Amino acid sequence: MRRTAPRRLSPYLVMGGAAGIVILILLMGAAGIAVIALSPERVPTGVQIAGLTLSDQPFASARTSIESLADDPISATDRDRRWEIPLSDLGATLNVDATWQAVQDAPANTRVNPIYTVDLNLAQSGLFALSESVNIAAIPGDTPQMGRSMDIPVMLDRLRVDVSGELADGAFDLDMIEVAPEVEQPASTYTGETTTHMVESGQELGLIARQYGVNIDDIMLLNDITDPNIIWVGQELTIPAGGEYVPENIPAAPSSSGKSILVSTGDQRIYAYENGQMVWTQIVSTGLPATPTVTGDYNIYVKYVADDMSGDDYFLPQVPYTMYYFQGYAIHGTYWHNKFGRPMSHGCVNLPVEQAQWIFNWAEVGTLVRVV
Repeated sequence: MRRTAPRRLSPYLVMGGAAGIVILILLMGAAGIAVIALSPERVPTGVQIAGLTLSDQPFASARTSIESLADDPISATDRDRRWEIPLSDLGATLNVDATWQAVQDAPANTRVNPIYTVDLNLAQSGLFALSESVNIAAIPGDTPQMGRSMDIPVMLDRLRVDVSGELADGAFDLDMIEVAPEVEQPASTYTGETTTHMVESGQELGLIARQYGVNIDDIMLLNDITDPNIIWVGQELTIPAGGEYVPENIPAAPSSSGKSILVSTGDQRIYAYENGQMVWTQIVSTGLPATPTVTGDYNIYVKYVADDMSGDDYFLPQVPYTMYYFQGYAIHGTYWHNKFGRPMSHGCVNLPVEQAQWIFNWAEVGTLVRVV
């Protein structure tokens, strides 16, 4: 039987089919590019933040997730005890814009920490309020038991140094100190004039005693206080003195006319004068022995409602009510300690924030400052 020869495809047909395939591939590629171009930007693969996986999420939904973190509570912990508290109780606020930028900049498979800011005055008030639930009273008697109390200054310093790192995992470990049972104190026999003082943010018992010119032990005895480190904002104290303390030996004013300021490093006190008469005084913290406050006559040359300060071993953001009088030396408010009445600074004159605001508003650029 005769075989039929196979039909040969026309070269034109072969070329046309190949061209069609190429065109199809190009069309599919163009379509893919269009899909990518029209699809929303997405978070890199594997990016997480505060327990949330943002991996491959569109930017819009990822930012919404970050904004929701501002409403998430923080777990305050002491051993096996836990309290859920709002961020505001630690004086903290989520910086949404900075956190969102960190997420966008993060490489794939990265864990990003939320970025927080902190108001230490609010943090102090919130921690004092929390202490009412957290503190465990010591039990006196034949078998006394130690108590536990929050170490608020230590926690405030932790928040100051690295608030974002402290709160990154949504928890904040409470620093606690042991408190011995109360020892029965003799009843106060003071019968003289008294003044009621309400504790303000940033005050300690030593500061209040010096403000009124009385002994700290007398305040403790009159108010049944056993631990001078434990007082709280809003607490009313009976002070064994009549009215505000006025120093007996007021230093002479630096000038007999206009406004002038005198800072005494020996007394740890600042004085304000008008036309040679003292109008205001307050205890301060001046420089430590290794970083003393310069002495001499100067003039305030610039004022800032808030200014960043830094040195070789510190950075203090937004220092309130700052008045520079010589190079980097300034009179300013202080939110990072409340140990006024003793040297504490790198050379500046530290004041409680409320008192710094008073003299900031009172003094003008050019006011004479004498440091002795």
